[in-house]
Amino acid sequence: MTTNIENFADIDTVKLAIQKFQEIGWPSFSETDNIDEFVEKITKQITEELGKFPNYLMPLKPKNFPFGIFRVREMTESTNFDLYAGNSYPPVAFTKLGRCNFPKHPVFYASNNPITALSEVVRNEEFKGKKFCISSWEIIKSNDTFIFENFLQTSLHPNNHFAVLAKALVNRVNEPFDIKLSEEQTQGIVEFLKYIDSQFISDENYSFSASLAHRRIYGKHNFCTDILMYPSVQTLMQGVNLAINPNFVDNHMRVKRFYVIELQSFDKQSGKFIITFHKYGEIKKNVIFWKKIHPEDKLYQKYVKLDFKSFISDDFKFDFIK
Repeated sequence: MTTNIENFADIDTVKLAIQKFQEIGWPSFSETDNIDEFVEKITKQITEELGKFPNYLMPLKPKNFPFGIFRVREMTESTNFDLYAGNSYPPVAFTKLGRCNFPKHPVFYASNNPITALSEVVRNEEFKGKKFCISSWEIIKSNDTFIFENFLQTSLHPNNHFAVLAKALVNRVNEPFDIKLSEEQTQGIVEFLKYIDSQFISDENYSFSASLAHRRIYGKHNFCTDILMYPSVQTLMQGVNLAINPNFVDNHMRVKRFYVIELQSFDKQSGKFIITFHKYGEIKKNVIFWKKIHPEDKLYQKYVKLDFKSFISDDFKFDFIK
């Protein structure tokens, strides 16, 4: 809790600062840059104009995180998909600059549903003839608390059910403060959050968005973000993505099952898609057993209905091709 509310800018100051940020732009990251120094440069550029800026964190227990966690990899000969690691975050040496990470600082990229995860991997590239592995993950049940943070204060698609999280945050802007913020300061914080969160969509070279995520996920303090949520560009903000701390993945998550699929068609505007399932992977005593699809396999049908439930209508029927 803090009482230094005078350090938070009002709405007019924030609007002027945002205009200045847009005019000047943000530094572009080079692989020769020191990451900590680069992030500090970004932070300083913000604080010089606005003073302190808050991060709204949500401590959660695993039982209070009801969302799916899905990750997708294109199947290539260079990856061993019989190992969990082949479906997890990339090795340090192969980690490049991304929307939420710097080189050699991996994060576990995932989505709340398998189709959003698939669209993020496919992007605008040709997908015909390629096979992809969808992995379904979960947080291990425990009484431990982890830190969740969302960056959803932006123009979400009307079909995005996570808009409720964005609205809830706006309604709770005053909660961390012992003394209530003025209306102008409250509006200023909301305006700043909208600008910051929009960078996870508009930052095309990833330098700024990676800085925002890195200072939260790789921070050198006890309140680092374990799971960061942001809008999915590839689904036109209909879905959300997750950037998860690798240490959290190693200590608090596990993979449940896998699907090998081909994407036949995908329409971003409507969200409609056609996929072919080739096989699925079930885990028994740490071994992945791959099973071909056949009509009598009720376990396969059960898994698909669980993992793809948001896309399955009441009259859905399985179509098996010999």
